[in-house]
Parts: sequence; structure tokens; C-alpha cells
Amino acid sequence: MIFIFGGKYQGKTAYALTQYGEKLRICDLAEESAAVMFEVDLVKNIQEGVRHLLAEGISPLSYFTENIDRLERKILIGTEIGCGIVPMEERERIWRDETGRVYQLLAGNAQKVERLWAGIPITIKG
Repeated sequence: MIFIFGGKYQGKTAYALTQYGEKLRICDLAEESAAVMFEVDLVKNIQEGVRHLLAEGISPLSYFTENIDRLERKILIGTEIGCGIVPMEERERIWRDETGRVYQLLAGNAQKVERLWAGIPITIKG
């Protein structure tokens, strides 16, 4: 598994396609169900998948933990949402916290972890 994260609009998807293959099958969890991510090569917007799972009453950390083996050969992309002002709404704080927990799980299990800032990759692991 390769885990790429960084701020919004920092070039994460373009970087992944350039580095790992332009013909990768992509799933965007902002638009698709989390179940689709097992059928593709690259999964983007992990944070939105977390949001959808919470809305369905499913623990995102449990879901990703139970399916971690199915993500072994995937490229996963998530937007960094833990910086900045803490949201006032409890629902948004829970989403932010759960996303952080899922990112920790993914980073811990990934062979390679990269952070992108202004289109520049920084290898954190691997």
C-alpha cells in the first residue's frame, strides 16, 4: 500500500498518476461508496469515505482495520484535515478525529507514505 496525503489542491492525484501509472483505475470516495475502493487501483478522498461511513453509523477505524488486507496493493490518497481551527460542530470534530485515526492505521500499514506540498513530494516512510 502507498499512502499519499497533503493539503487540498496540492497535486496529490496528479503526482500519483505520474509516478504510479496514468491508466490506474480510480475511485473517488467523495462520490462513490467505500465498497468500490476494493475494485480499483487508486482511492482518493479517504477523508470523505470516513465521513460517509460515520453517516451510515459504521466505525471508520473498524471498517478500515477489518479490510486492511484488501488495501495491500492500493494507492490511497487523503486530504490533510487536522491542521487549522478545530470545528465548532461536534459532528465535524468527530469526523476530523476519526480521519486522523484512519490515517494513522493506513500510514502504519503502508510500505510507502508520502506527503505532498505544492506539488513537491516528501517521503516520510519507505
